[in-house]
Amino acid sequence: MKVCIVILLAAFIVLYFMEHARYKSLNRELFYISECLNHLPNSAENRLIRIPSDHACVKALAANLNRFLQSLYHQKAGYIKKGQAMERVFTNISHDLRTPLTVLKGYSELLCRSNNASGAYESDRGKKEILFKIDKKADELVAVIDAYFTLSKLESGDMRLEIQKLNLSKLCHELLLSYYNVLEQKQFHVDIQIEEEPVYVNADPDALERILKNLTDNAIKYGGSGNYLALRLAKKESFAEVELEDHGQGILKEDLERIFIRNYTASEDHSGSGLGLAIAKSLAEQMGADIHVFSEPKKKTIFTLRLKCCSDFASGS
Repeated sequence: MKVCIVILLAAFIVLYFMEHARYKSLNRELFYISECLNHLPNSAENRLIRIPSDHACVKALAANLNRFLQSLYHQKAGYIKKGQAMERVFTNISHDLRTPLTVLKGYSELLCRSNNASGAYESDRGKKEILFKIDKKADELVAVIDAYFTLSKLESGDMRLEIQKLNLSKLCHELLLSYYNVLEQKQFHVDIQIEEEPVYVNADPDALERILKNLTDNAIKYGGSGNYLALRLAKKESFAEVELEDHGQGILKEDLERIFIRNYTASEDHSGSGLGLAIAKSLAEQMGADIHVFSEPKKKTIFTLRLKCCSDFASGS
């Protein structure tokens, strides 16, 4: 009997010390986790809680905390990226708006002086020329501000597109008609290749019109030296492809991958906001479409918009 009591007492003592050691180990691990969490706000590193443990509850706690921290670090990286993007936006806005505002200010001062003293701009013709230039610069300002606003809405996810069935053939004809005066004034040779049978696609009407206009504006502005513009529309299997080709200065190979980055412009004089192609690319992607570019410098540049066709071609807008 005494032997049994001694054995039980010894087992109890051993069990006590084992549990005590287990408690101290658990306490140390929890204290370590607590210290890690206390230092995280002041740490520049994206640290995780790494602790080898035999306690299932500690392992589960550390795993859950690490998942939370990874999510937090991901959001933190996103905020940092957005902050850097906003800084670039404000810098670009400041630059893009300052130049036309300076021109507007200069012309307005000329008009004011012409009212008080005789000079080259005193005549009605001279004033009309200045007013025309002011109006043109004002239009450029509005366009730049509108482009920044559109891109901001796209990147923030605030722009909602209404996908519907559209007659792409009709839109392409209307597009060229809207540029008729500009193309005629600049003496462009226009090559139109649009299939007789209407091609219908699923797209947002405003977004699709914006894409086509941005690509056309780009072709006229940077391909003007070639005085050539081609618009081709063809249906290829379940997709429709719109090609806009110009014979201007072209795009260097090293610039092709960056041409759709906002505020990037490959023109030698760095004119333009560099937002048109970025907006076109973003709008296309949101509609499940895509834009590709091919260029042979000094020969030709082709932008291709590829959209999915409608399955039903019986009717359309």
